[in-house]
Amino acid sequence: MDNRPVMIDLQNVKKKYVIRHNFEKPTTFSGKLKLLAKRIAHPTKKHETEDFYALNGVTFQVRKGEKVGIIGKNGAGKSTLLKVLSRITEPSDGRIEMLGKLSAMLEVGTGFNGELTGRENIYLNGAILGMTKEEIDSKLDAIIEFSEVGRFIDTPVKRYSSGMFVRLAFAVASNLDPDILIVDEVLAVGDTKFQRKCIDKMMNIADSGKTILYVSHQMQTIQQLCDRVIVLKEGKVVYDGDVEKGIEIYTETVDVDATSFDLTDHKPRGSQMAVIEKVDIIDKKTCSWFYNEPIRFKIKIKAKEKCDKVKLYFIIRDLNVNNVFGKSESAEINFSQAGKTYEIECSVGTTNLLAPGKYIAGLELWRDDEGIVTIHDIVPEVFSFEILGEDTENHTVPPLAWDTKIFGHMMADETQCNIINIE
Repeated sequence: MDNRPVMIDLQNVKKKYVIRHNFEKPTTFSGKLKLLAKRIAHPTKKHETEDFYALNGVTFQVRKGEKVGIIGKNGAGKSTLLKVLSRITEPSDGRIEMLGKLSAMLEVGTGFNGELTGRENIYLNGAILGMTKEEIDSKLDAIIEFSEVGRFIDTPVKRYSSGMFVRLAFAVASNLDPDILIVDEVLAVGDTKFQRKCIDKMMNIADSGKTILYVSHQMQTIQQLCDRVIVLKEGKVVYDGDVEKGIEIYTETVDVDATSFDLTDHKPRGSQMAVIEKVDIIDKKTCSWFYNEPIRFKIKIKAKEKCDKVKLYFIIRDLNVNNVFGKSESAEINFSQAGKTYEIECSVGTTNLLAPGKYIAGLELWRDDEGIVTIHDIVPEVFSFEILGEDTENHTVPPLAWDTKIFGHMMADETQCNIINIE
């Protein structure tokens, strides 16, 4: 029996949102009669509403010193759960009890005032956590050193890059002595070295008896950090227990039926000078390709500002969310008109030899100017797809001519990108 005190206790927690649907203009005579009847019965009603439960009866406990991973597909309720726990939003129903001070790092810059300097934001966040000025003073040097933004600590944070934001936000959240640390996967914006540094810091926090809740699509990180995993699906807990078993259940939820993906509401990452808004698979009823077919899709990118030398990176991961072959990059794309939406047709290789199975595709927009890198946008999970074991002539996959454990499963040419429309 585990005698450690319960730090987080959720019982039947629900979060309901009301979605509004405008009345569709009917095209048939019977449809027009039905709409007329609705307007006569409810003359002031301009639209219909639908109840949507982002969380629907979530129940679990987290004990002191546990490192719990929260995983699930996009829309499963992960971010809503963390916002409810962080008191950013109130639950619609259920009970939440927490013991001790909570420090949360959700979206980049959450809780920061852009007009204040980095130093001033450290004191602001500390005060919100209930710390005295003397307590913050004693941790100030450690926070600045960990964040690696020392020269800019007295600069307003609205001038920080996304990477600087992440470093300072994590340094503040993790060094202000929380009893419970909640981290969403904003670390994806940071560089690999800093991500490793953050994971080590979270391990140290957990080893000191603190409690961690960590949301990520990076299953490798979940495996490294967590000793327990909770899988969410459609706002419900479908598994709570062993990490490896939880990851297996998560991967079973992957489907390849959808071929159109609206990304306008995806979590912002990077400078957002150019953002990915939509992806449509070309000439496919499902996201399935034969092993020797090119992967073709159309992508809509909104150029909020003029930006040049932008490259599109196509990332493929397996269902454990490990990189399969890194990034297949495009040639440089120039977005010369601010405020316009660019529609681009893309094709990933004509000699791709991806081993049969299911995979996850992500997209990134980067500007690389002689080694000075700017991230414009990152969508780590855009769509899931399957590679079939036979080609169009029913030939089975030939033996792979390389060691997949060392080199991954795929050889990829440059991603071909052609601007086909500007709106």
